[in-house]
Amino acid sequence: MKKFVKALFVALFVAVSLPLANIHAQGKKVVTTFYPVYYLANRIAGDKMEVSMLLDQGQGAHGYESTAQDAVKVQEADLFIYLDDEMEFFVPDLLELVDQNKTKVVKTTEGMTLLAGSDHGVDEHDHDHEAEEGHDHEGEEGHDHEGEEGHDHEGEEGHDHEGEEGHDHEGHHHEYDPHTWLDPMTYAQQAENVKKAFVELDPDNAATYEDNAAKLVEELTALDQEYKSSLASLEKRTMIVQHAAFGYLAHAYDLEQVAITGLNTTEEPSAQVIAQMQEFMKEQNSKVIFVDPALSENIAQTVASATDAELLPLRTLEVITQDEMKAGVDYFSLMRENLQELLKNK
Repeated sequence: MKKFVKALFVALFVAVSLPLANIHAQGKKVVTTFYPVYYLANRIAGDKMEVSMLLDQGQGAHGYESTAQDAVKVQEADLFIYLDDEMEFFVPDLLELVDQNKTKVVKTTEGMTLLAGSDHGVDEHDHDHEAEEGHDHEGEEGHDHEGEEGHDHEGEEGHDHEGEEGHDHEGHHHEYDPHTWLDPMTYAQQAENVKKAFVELDPDNAATYEDNAAKLVEELTALDQEYKSSLASLEKRTMIVQHAAFGYLAHAYDLEQVAITGLNTTEEPSAQVIAQMQEFMKEQNSKVIFVDPALSENIAQTVASATDAELLPLRTLEVITQDEMKAGVDYFSLMRENLQELLKNK
């Protein structure tokens, strides 16, 4: 099957390579996977590069299946940027169709130590946050992110990706949480990786990339301060979520995420898990379930039906529509909307 796909790719590549050559010659082209990666690249590139996004029609990164046309787009780019193999399951197969001697590939989480993957379900609600030292934002104002690729969430061992390219994502169990961008300061580390890739690719415009990245990190630091100051006095520290995507956010701001479903959005919770969650919410007197509007609310509605809980939106930012982007919606506006929703937790 892979031989057939590769043959198809070669045929498509030859068919489109000539008309694309003129576009390629006009400037550096960057292809990204989904919104959090696109936003970083677009902000740092400014008007010096052409940045595009593969998943530009509202598709989810976890379940996306790449096409031969995607491979053509990546091969015609100077740089391909993705977040992590644990987020974009399709990337290893896609890269088998790409000559990486011609297209440079950058993983934004390279060199970073990530949070362990966990469902953080109702059985784990007594998880001891005191054991999660590190990632304490107190005293981080003016923190310099230069050289922070190795930033370590203390006690969170890193994961080696070597030899993982052929893994099957059906029923995939996340060894670590890939939703890094939901902690602004972890996202800032990824900005550093993108900036370095741009400077290496286009040294003539290094000053622009350095300046744009510095401005972005400054804004992310300010957002982090907003979250810290706003959430410091939040009485309800346990957040009930439908999808366990908010581990970095919870870790950064001393909250506890308790999820109905795990990191894999395709897995359905059992009747027993739903009953346990309903009982847990009654015991904790929790009245809110946070749901990503991009996902079906059915599971959360089932849990809420026995608890009189209110469903509130909490965006993972994995999917932002073209209409939203045209209307000026971006990472910062959605993160601030999320903050306002978190303050309604009860």
